[in-house]
Amino acid sequence: MLHPILPWHQPIWHTLLNAWTQQRLPHSLLLCGTKGMGKAVFAQQLAEFLLCEKPKVRDDLPRTCGYCKPCLLLKAHTHPDLMPVEPAEVGKQIAIDQIRHLIEFCTLTANYGRHQIIILNPAEAMNHNAANSLLKLLEEPPKSTMLMLISHRPSALLATIRSRCQRFDFSRPDKTLAQTWLESKISTTHSAPLLLNLTAHAPLAALNLIEGEELNKRRELFDTLAQLPSGKLDPVKIAEQWNKQTVTQVLPWMLSWTMDLIRYSQSGHSHVLINQDYREPLQRLARQVNSRYLFKLLDLQQDAYRLVMGSTNVKTQGLLEVIAIAWTEFGR
Repeated sequence: MLHPILPWHQPIWHTLLNAWTQQRLPHSLLLCGTKGMGKAVFAQQLAEFLLCEKPKVRDDLPRTCGYCKPCLLLKAHTHPDLMPVEPAEVGKQIAIDQIRHLIEFCTLTANYGRHQIIILNPAEAMNHNAANSLLKLLEEPPKSTMLMLISHRPSALLATIRSRCQRFDFSRPDKTLAQTWLESKISTTHSAPLLLNLTAHAPLAALNLIEGEELNKRRELFDTLAQLPSGKLDPVKIAEQWNKQTVTQVLPWMLSWTMDLIRYSQSGHSHVLINQDYREPLQRLARQVNSRYLFKLLDLQQDAYRLVMGSTNVKTQGLLEVIAIAWTEFGR
């Protein structure tokens, strides 16, 4: 049996199940949305449904038998007709050799006479040569093959790749639906609305915040950031500490706090803050600086984030040092 279907996925499931019953499933899917919306979960569940020997639709939702040979192989993560493709290391690119291996996989006959399924995640991690090589496959996909591209930033993909896939957007779920689901997964010591605010209302990202060390890392980052304007900390050493964390997480947190400072300095109202757990220290910081400097700081951090997201060869230490020094000049 499939794991429970995430409630905000149901509209997409209805569309694809209708296509499945009419034998009109597309060969290439582009699953788009912010991190934490469960795109990879959806792709895995769709793969399990299509590879099961006795799949069913019940109450407009997919069901697998759970006991056929393909289902047992899927549980053991050894199904030969399912191929995940992802970077060899976090933050690295998907290389052309991986795409060539994918293409070779597609030339084989399905072991269990159903589908051959590839899940490529994240699609924007492909380098230029890899993307061009994949494009050839998308132009003439084998009949029994389904390719699922998962993308957090579809605009980073080649337009020709996007045009050859049927796109499904995992947009922000209804606020009540997301909050109800999250509250069923967490203890009462955590605030579901706050967690959702911190993750752009992506429920799985919100859940991950409390299941890992992310909230502790966020707290440590805020503490150092808030102390930099006092001049008591060495910005270069602080940047070294920041660089030991995941920079693609550090910068969004900084941007969120800076935008909160701008919101408060412009409105004077604390209810506009996203980071409600830091309401008082953010208010104190906002009173120390004019909005012009805040916008300068915001631009600096946004530029750094764009550089980090757009290239794997950026020297993040230098970028973080510039930001740390800018925070030491906060309010002067």
